[in-house]
Amino acid sequence: MPNSRAVAGGVAELARSLANQGPAETLRRFNLDGFAGAAAEDVFVALTDMLCPSGGTIDEAIARDAMLEAVADLAAAGVGSFDELSTDDLRELFIGVVSRSIEGKILNEVGTNAVSVPADIAGVERAQNMLHDFVEGCVRDEFEARGGELGNLDGNAIDSFVEDLYSAALELIMVLGDDR
Repeated sequence: MPNSRAVAGGVAELARSLANQGPAETLRRFNLDGFAGAAAEDVFVALTDMLCPSGGTIDEAIARDAMLEAVADLAAAGVGSFDELSTDDLRELFIGVVSRSIEGKILNEVGTNAVSVPADIAGVERAQNMLHDFVEGCVRDEFEARGGELGNLDGNAIDSFVEDLYSAALELIMVLGDDR
């Protein structure tokens, strides 16, 4: 999941930069100077295009989709301008990106028939809901265990955690698929 980890790392770096240098310098650092005062979702879509441009590999598409879904959630929650983002907004974006990246990779495994799923629609929906709740809960717990600050996360910690959680989530789906 190298691309998903890169996107999560990019979001963490963005949060560190916002906290330490403010919105204007952060936008400049990511070559997004023209987005000063813009809506947060516009900035994040532009950042998505930088971190995981369209037309790439399946892993890049999963990372891109995870980022865009997390951005859509922020927009639906009514997050305003990029300049006014709160620490909570950035935390939710990070948790959303990491969670959806792992879920997307697992669902890709299901789609390629590498993992079986329950035979009926209700079972599939139940498995997907359990996967989402499990993954998001684990990401939130891990984030809080590391102090709840994006600035406290480093790339190696993100990589290790994502790999471990991916393995655990894949095992969960395999068990649920066996319970057909």
